Amino acid sequence: MAPVIWHFIKFFEQESYADAFMAGSLYLNTLAYFKRVESATDGRMDSTEAVAMWLQPDDLVIRLNVPGIGNTKITKKDLAGPVSMAYSHHDYLHILCLYAFYTDGAQYEDGKISCTAGQVDEVRRQLTIDERCFKFGKFAVITQPLPFLSQLREALKNQGYRATGKLVEYYDEETFHGQIPVKDAPFRKQKRFSYQREYRICVHPLIQHDSPLSINVGSLSHICVKVESSKLPHLYELKFGVAPAA
Repeated sequence: MAPVIWHFIKFFEQESYADAFMAGSLYLNTLAYFKRVESATDGRMDSTEAVAMWLQPDDLVIRLNVPGIGNTKITKKDLAGPVSMAYSHHDYLHILCLYAFYTDGAQYEDGKISCTAGQVDEVRRQLTIDERCFKFGKFAVITQPLPFLSQLREALKNQGYRATGKLVEYYDEETFHGQIPVKDAPFRKQKRFSYQREYRICVHPLIQHDSPLSINVGSLSHICVKVESSKLPHLYELKFGVAPAA
C-alpha cells in the first residue's frame, strides 16, 4: 500500500522567504551545501548526504597496493567507524526539501483514514510533527501536494530541467552494511534524521555549478497557506472514532 501524502510543509526562518515561496519563487541549494560540517544545530546539515556505500568495520577488509609501500591490509582495528563512499556528481544536484505530512500502512477511504485499534498509536505517531522540525523556521507554508507537484513539474519541463522527487527512506547507520543504488542515493538518509519525514525533489543542473538555483513556478497562493510554525500542532489535532458496524 503506497503512502498517502496529505500535505507538504515548508519551513522558513523569515516571513519574506515564505511569501516568496507562495509567489512561486523556489530557492534550491546544492546537495554539497547540505554536506558541510554539521555545525548547525537545526538538523539541516548532513555530512553523510547521498552516501552510496556504507560499510561497517566489523565486516570490512580493505587491501591496498600502494606504489613504493607495497600491499597494505586495513581491518576493523584500524578503523574508528564505518567507511563511506559517494559519487561527486550528486553534489551538483539542487535540492528542494519538504516536510511530508503522510500516513503509511493505513487504509484511506472517502477522505478519512481507516485503521485498526492496533494501528492507532502508529498513525498518531506518523501524524505528529516532531518539535525538532520547528527549529527550521518560525514560519511554515502548508501546500497541497498534487497541485504543487503538477505545477512544479510543468515549470521545470518548460525551463529545460530534469528532476526526480520521492519520499526519503531512512537506514540504520549502526547496522546497515552495503551499497545503495546510484539513483537512490540522494533519497536515502540516516535514521537519526527520520523525524524530518522528508519529501525531496532533486533537480539536475543544466550546467554543473556550486551556486543555489532559483526557479519561478508561478504563484502558489491558491494551493497553500502560511502559518506560524508554533501553531501547526493545533492545526493537526487528531480525532479517532469508532467505525459503524457493517
